[in-house]
Amino acid sequence: MTNTASKRILAIHDLSGFGHTSLMAFIPIMYRLGIRVCALPTAILSANTDFPDPRWADLSEHLEGFAAHWKELGLRYNAICSGFLASARQAELVGRIIDQLRQKDTLVLVDPVMGDNGRIYSCFHEDLVQAMRKLIAKADLITPNFTEAALLAGADPATEPDPARVLDWCRAIATRGPKQIVVTSVPGSSADRLEVRHYDAETDSFSTHPFAVKPGHHPGAGDCFSALLAAGRVNGYPLEACVKAAVGIMSRAILEELPAGADWREGIALEHLLQWDLPAYFRGEG
Repeated sequence: MTNTASKRILAIHDLSGFGHTSLMAFIPIMYRLGIRVCALPTAILSANTDFPDPRWADLSEHLEGFAAHWKELGLRYNAICSGFLASARQAELVGRIIDQLRQKDTLVLVDPVMGDNGRIYSCFHEDLVQAMRKLIAKADLITPNFTEAALLAGADPATEPDPARVLDWCRAIATRGPKQIVVTSVPGSSADRLEVRHYDAETDSFSTHPFAVKPGHHPGAGDCFSALLAAGRVNGYPLEACVKAAVGIMSRAILEELPAGADWREGIALEHLLQWDLPAYFRGEG
């Protein structure tokens, strides 16, 4: 891993007080890989949304004020990353914040959290999809899952998976701005196979990376995946190496047994992941 002593990332996510998701996952992964974090919570939840009836505080009215203060402090970021956004209005606010705080060489990663399993999340509406299409125009790299890629491309998210179809989606999405698209949770050729697909618009190339499948839901896995990608890029590794590393790490994490007494809704065994030799995966040694 390269020297990262002065590297910093702006993480724009919700903060769930209980559970290994969003900022609770993003921040420790960044520090484990030598990157300082400036956190911008979009909302504070008592627990992640896999638990029933979490308490919720929307921080929309504070986001631009926080960003203005950081601008006054002269903070600079190697990367700006956004994840779960509570509304279309928040997506618009985050777009303005990106414009305000990015520098010429700042990597912008957008994880367009909107839905899964062929449908948009029940807390969202079509206006968020429209706002997210505008937000990804500011991104260098996006990490939609299969459902979100369909939504961004204006396709039916309940459609049958097909490699050519996903490639067409990526090409359509790239016309909106992002030149690197990493699609997660793509159904594979059999029921026990899932894949990550990486599309590079600059070369019109499309690579496939199978990853571990384990029955059940794994909260926060997508947040961890995006954090690993961002950290790898900030640390100077090629994106393809970062994709391979993130797939390898998250495949292992998904198969890892949870500690005794842990609830699956808390997410993966993050306390185990953070003890692994993560840099080795980026060097191709994991």
